[in-house]
Amino acid sequence: MKEDIRAIITDEAKALSHFIMSYHGYYMDLFVNGNVELTQETLPFFPAFSAPEISRKFSQDKIQDIQISVVSDRARNSKNLADAEQLQAIKAFKRDKTLREYYKFIEVSPVNYYQFAVPFFIEPKCLTCHGSKSSAPAFVREHYDKAYNYSVGDIRGILSIKIPEGKLTDKLNKTFWLLVIYDTALLVALFIFIQALLARFKQYTSRLQEQVNQQNEELLKNLSELNSYKEAIDNSAMVSKSDPEGVITYVNDKFCENIGYSREFLIGKNHSILRDPMLDSTYFKQMWETIQSKKVWNNIISGKRKDNSAFYYEATITPILDEEDNIKEYIAIRYDATEVTLQRQKIKNMYAMDSLTRIPNRNKLIIDMKLLEEPQIALFNIDGFKNINDFYGIKAGDRLLIQFANFIKTEIAYNKLFQFYRLHSDEFAILGDATLHIDEFVAVMHSYQRKIEKHYFSISVEQEASISVTLGFGMHENALVKADMALKLAQNSRSEYIVYDDSLELEKHYEENIKKANIIKQAIDNRDIISYYQPILDLKSGVIEKYETLVRMRHNGEMLSPGSFLHIAKQSRNYFKVTEIMLEEALKQLCKHHVTLSINISIEDIANGDMCHFIIQKLKESDYADRIIFEILESENIQSYEQVTYFIGEVKKYGAKIAIDDFGSGYSNFLHVLELEADFLKIDGSLIKRIHEDRQSRILVEGIVDFSNRLGMKTIAEFVEDEIILATLKEIGVDFAQGYFVGKPVPTIV
Repeated sequence: MKEDIRAIITDEAKALSHFIMSYHGYYMDLFVNGNVELTQETLPFFPAFSAPEISRKFSQDKIQDIQISVVSDRARNSKNLADAEQLQAIKAFKRDKTLREYYKFIEVSPVNYYQFAVPFFIEPKCLTCHGSKSSAPAFVREHYDKAYNYSVGDIRGILSIKIPEGKLTDKLNKTFWLLVIYDTALLVALFIFIQALLARFKQYTSRLQEQVNQQNEELLKNLSELNSYKEAIDNSAMVSKSDPEGVITYVNDKFCENIGYSREFLIGKNHSILRDPMLDSTYFKQMWETIQSKKVWNNIISGKRKDNSAFYYEATITPILDEEDNIKEYIAIRYDATEVTLQRQKIKNMYAMDSLTRIPNRNKLIIDMKLLEEPQIALFNIDGFKNINDFYGIKAGDRLLIQFANFIKTEIAYNKLFQFYRLHSDEFAILGDATLHIDEFVAVMHSYQRKIEKHYFSISVEQEASISVTLGFGMHENALVKADMALKLAQNSRSEYIVYDDSLELEKHYEENIKKANIIKQAIDNRDIISYYQPILDLKSGVIEKYETLVRMRHNGEMLSPGSFLHIAKQSRNYFKVTEIMLEEALKQLCKHHVTLSINISIEDIANGDMCHFIIQKLKESDYADRIIFEILESENIQSYEQVTYFIGEVKKYGAKIAIDDFGSGYSNFLHVLELEADFLKIDGSLIKRIHEDRQSRILVEGIVDFSNRLGMKTIAEFVEDEIILATLKEIGVDFAQGYFVGKPVPTIV
């Protein structure tokens, strides 16, 4: 009977153990072969985890009180640790490695049972998790610190089946059918489980494939972008690579094209082949120190091409590091910077060089003065240069300045004591180093002054002119400021020259100017800049419909005329604010009175971008722009007719008119008047005052009237002082009259 029971137990146990072992092997392969990744999510399906759980569930069902368990003497989980009898079985398998099953009847109180066991041997695939800990999957290393360092063939554990003796005989048949049912159910469950696992695995594989496809697309896109970047750099920059010693290992076509050498020639050569021999070696020493310290180096550097021509390039050299953080090569990207560098040098030269006369300028003078302990300066100003510009034109004036500069350069060419500069417009300077006594220095400069007056300068192909100059001298500390003070005093006093001396009290004069500038600033802040209005009579209708807006400044209860403060306002940068106040006040008056107002505007106003924008914006916002006349001072030096014509075009868009003030004074250039497209010409008062008794003045005024009529412009006569002048103007055909006989300037419009 016992033999029969043993046979039954053995057969059934074998069948059950084979099933569990097959299950164990199948799922083990899924993980070991990489089909399923071992994670916290997939751990319940892992045989080492799921087999013990399934065995425990089977045992808990109390079928014949059979206990199935997977145990080990080195269990990672304490629930899987073998008991005493199971340890005996493990030892038996370890003693005899040919043994494939273990059977023993155990007599213990209160229940005897049959112990059946089969071994789990370590196979090569088992070493993935049970070999060395360092080679185990990250998940296993993170969660277990036991059961490592097995070898193939070692006993890992056993499948233990314990069957109680007492119930076995009575319920053998029942147990058999229950086992069949159970096995069937288990198979169905396993089948469902496998199907679920396969479905999940299929989803996982699908997602993984999508990720791989997406990553491949991104990789292809990145590769495409990298190729585009490389192509862009190759088309625009010189690219080269070199080893850590500076030996060239790669150059692109742009590099060869720019340098002139072939790729075959350059490979294997040192980068020093490009070096400009004029560069200091310390420059390259600094470069090597930078890149060998694994830093990027960038700078503009000069080099030599194959044909020995020089060029400039901006180079960026980047060290490339290997896995061990060692420099394995350098990549250099160079851009041709020849044009930019030469332009910078040109600008630098322009800073110290006058572009017209090609002699040093004011900036260079200031630099050179700082190098001298006791500088001596003579300032030369060409007398009446503005008249030459007005009468002959700007090109003639420029030609005169060039010849004047060449003349002085020739005079001092063999004198190493002096240096020559152009400061601005018609003002020049000679700098000495106090080698000569000041009296000797003045004498030499005075001799140049005499030679200049005797020389004839060509201002056109057929025209020559003689000129005179006024000199101002300064020395020692603030020599340039002192010379400028002396020059202005000489000009005002019509002296040939003046040498600065403390007794002249020029500094006191400048202090007075500062005081006046402060008074003007306070007047602006306190709204003491006042508008007066002088009537303009229409000589055809006899009606007054126009007024000229004149500026006054209220100070200490008095009204000051513009001659006493306007020039100071210009020099102290308060002038533009005065113009703003006058324009704003004029627009207010136009709201109250249906008249036309003319406003004086200077070339400084027009040339100033902010001021020009302010005027145009005010016209744009006003409904009365068509009743405003802007009087441009014709006597002022117009250097940029482009700016003036732009301003005139803009204000005329809003209906404003243009008048040329003081026309006929000095050497007016009629061609310039045509360019300005004026609506009115205001004839200068110096011609009007003598028109009834001076034949030449009358002829000039008649010519201006005829000139204006032919061009569709109106004329306005200034300084009409009496009835005789008024009658003469009507006879000549002047359109409008303005002066004290017509009406004095008043603070309100009548």
